Amino acid sequence: MKFHIDSSSAAIRPEITYLLDTWARNQQLEISLTENPDDSITVGAAKNNRLRISKGFDLSTPQALNKSCFISDQNGDPDFLATAFYMLNSLQEYDDKDRDELNRFKFSNSYQYKFKNHKENIVQRCFDEIARIAGRTPLIEKTRFFLTHDIDLVNGAVIEDGFNVLKKGRIDLFLQMLFNVAIGRPDWLNMDKIMKIESEYDCKSVFFWIVNKGSINKREKNADYSFLAPSIQKQFNAVEDNGFENGIHKSISNETFSQEFEKYGRRPMSNRYHYLKFNLPRAYHDIERAGLKLDASLGFAEEIGFRNSYGLPFNPFNPETRKPFSFVEAPLHVMDRTYFQYKKFSLKEAEKDIFDFFERNRNNCVISVLWHNNFFTSYKFKGYLDLYKKILAYIKENDFETISQTDILKKYSII
Repeated sequence: MKFHIDSSSAAIRPEITYLLDTWARNQQLEISLTENPDDSITVGAAKNNRLRISKGFDLSTPQALNKSCFISDQNGDPDFLATAFYMLNSLQEYDDKDRDELNRFKFSNSYQYKFKNHKENIVQRCFDEIARIAGRTPLIEKTRFFLTHDIDLVNGAVIEDGFNVLKKGRIDLFLQMLFNVAIGRPDWLNMDKIMKIESEYDCKSVFFWIVNKGSINKREKNADYSFLAPSIQKQFNAVEDNGFENGIHKSISNETFSQEFEKYGRRPMSNRYHYLKFNLPRAYHDIERAGLKLDASLGFAEEIGFRNSYGLPFNPFNPETRKPFSFVEAPLHVMDRTYFQYKKFSLKEAEKDIFDFFERNRNNCVISVLWHNNFFTSYKFKGYLDLYKKILAYIKENDFETISQTDILKKYSII
């Protein structure tokens, strides 16, 4: 399929090229750009173009969304190209100054909050409309799942779970926890248990590890374990030995990725920011400089759904080079702590919300689920293990597949 970018939009040719490449990957098509408008689909701001984009669209101008949550073109019609570019790259977050207590972009400041559309795959709708304009039937592909676990705490079970069982008078359980610590198997050092459970449902997952230990302040803490401890390294190696994957969980210490890679002992393929503490576009530049191939951080802590209104992994756009970044972003969609800590939902409410989201997005998504290792115990986080098993059962019973980091890179990178 051939496209021609009209001279009316020459100033934003790199942005349009990037978007067409991302669209083509979404639709699993081969495309090319041509200087001949006669045998191609013309793109630009001029009225006679088949695929129109707003005149003067650029990265530096705040974009107004109409009542249907689209950018409008000069005629007031939805501009599917500009809308997809704006949402895909989270441009609403650039230069935002009203951050939360962890210096993160607030869900309450987002257009998703304003329009109540955080569960809607809007960029996919834009891509489907672009396909129709181009004379194609939009591709429908069954959703896959990307299962992940952030390993923040390993030794906290004896305190957090221990307090819970002591309140219930179960001294026997508390003594068992102490014994497990004494033999080097604290209850939250349970990667083997997690892998065994997932394997029973034919699922695979990724484990993200923190290399720095200790508190930064009362609110912010890194790991409660030493990454190089033999017991941790044994679990780390077991993950890969069993066909699962590892990644780095960038700590909140004031260190570069390179410094943390030295402690990690190898160059990781992937990252997720601890506490999802990052700001755009700076974080994307940091990831690029580090040479990472995949990041899995783009999600709201306070709410499930699409932080960039898109259901698939993608290469973000670099506003400095005006080319795609070399790494792939695999956004985060569902997290246990969203319900336990932020929304304070009951388990029944959490279950309904999660499966409603799954059902609304059965196609054209890679749904990323984060379940922390400490949510696999039955004390403080009682019921969350059973809820996770229901997620695994949903995946298996509906013939969905889990996808690995390696396969995400092969399938979704446009580089």
